Amino acid sequence: MPIICPTCSYSRSWKVRRSKRKCKRCRHEFSSNIYPVKDIRSTIDDWQKCIHVFIRQRAILTISEETGIGHCRIASMVDILRQCMASDIPGRFNGPVELDETYIGGQRKNKCLHIRRIKAKRGHGTDKLPIMGVFDRSSKQVYIEVMPVKLSMYHLFRITNSKLIHGTLIITDGYKMYRGFKARGFKHEYVDHDGGEYVRGEIHTNNIEGFWGILKRKLGCIGGVRRNRLHLFVAEIVWNFNHKSLTYQQQEKLLLDLVIKFGGLIQ
Repeated sequence: MPIICPTCSYSRSWKVRRSKRKCKRCRHEFSSNIYPVKDIRSTIDDWQKCIHVFIRQRAILTISEETGIGHCRIASMVDILRQCMASDIPGRFNGPVELDETYIGGQRKNKCLHIRRIKAKRGHGTDKLPIMGVFDRSSKQVYIEVMPVKLSMYHLFRITNSKLIHGTLIITDGYKMYRGFKARGFKHEYVDHDGGEYVRGEIHTNNIEGFWGILKRKLGCIGGVRRNRLHLFVAEIVWNFNHKSLTYQQQEKLLLDLVIKFGGLIQ
């Protein structure tokens, strides 16, 4: 199959250096390699090597050592992989679902002195970053969204209207912000944690709270994460959780397909 010049579409060229070729008609130099992601000079083979190590939750330095690819290029590739994971979200849930929120921000004793001197509330009044989560019992999948600053009714109902089918049973704790679901066409049951009630038959939030434990343990292993990058690390953990039933080989193929599909759109 002839190599086509991307500038003039002429089919005759010659090799000049490394993977570069020069068109006989327009004299334009171009690369004969195929790069699935714009501005990252990594071939399909490079992406396969990176994904093979990354999917086993290895650090960037380890991926660079095992693949032989430069550290800076691996960092860019891993960032693209997390963006692809963030774009691969499940469809609408038909329930029953468990809905809950958690807060990420580190322990107060580890923060700077001027921050520790400021009085802060616990629970819903904290200054930590809120994360909203929905666990679907039928598909065993979760949908997680990092809130911009503070949890509000607008963001809460936007998530439920976009991710849940009308009439879905929503199970929450006793937080008063969740009391408006019935008025919006959803079924709603809750357990009063403040009153010491945690399970009432099938009414509980144990699944989504169990996922919060997984999320915080893995974020703790990563270490400090900037707020503007938190959603990417959360997306990686969510993607691994939603595809935990697949083998490593199936996960690698799925993630490579995502890179080819979304890679050119992300940059």
